[in-house]
Amino acid sequence: MKRVYGIDVSTSKIAIARLEGDEFDVIEFRTRSRSWETRLAQLYKEFFAYVEKELTPDDFVCIEDIPMVQNRQGLIKLVHALALCRMVFFHHDIDCFTVNVGTWKKDVVGDGRADKDKIKMMALQIFGKGVGRLSQDSIDALCIAKWGQLRFISGMK
Repeated sequence: MKRVYGIDVSTSKIAIARLEGDEFDVIEFRTRSRSWETRLAQLYKEFFAYVEKELTPDDFVCIEDIPMVQNRQGLIKLVHALALCRMVFFHHDIDCFTVNVGTWKKDVVGDGRADKDKIKMMALQIFGKGVGRLSQDSIDALCIAKWGQLRFISGMK
């Protein structure tokens, strides 16, 4: 079975979930540096090394598109973080599909406006109690991967 990855990005963390059949694992790369440039550089190095070691062009990768945020500076930083991920995938000849936050929530959770509690409850139903120990970013990445798995299985690739 094809491996499916889901990725959730923020300005200080990249959460990656891998689904392979019914099995999953999650990893987070995070930085606490106050400098935006330093955070971006740290995330890039860790993410690049992970993709180079773990992913292949045969994998199916989905990444959450940037949601609209009120803070202009925050939006700019999120766009940079998403672009960082996409460039790493381009470098390794790995296709990466973006998905709108409302789309994956609707398709996986059943509600395009689901809040964190509703997302976690559905993730517990789908993946089991092991999800309870994960951060919200990792749960989101796992649900994004599930969206990719559903999309891939349904032949919409």
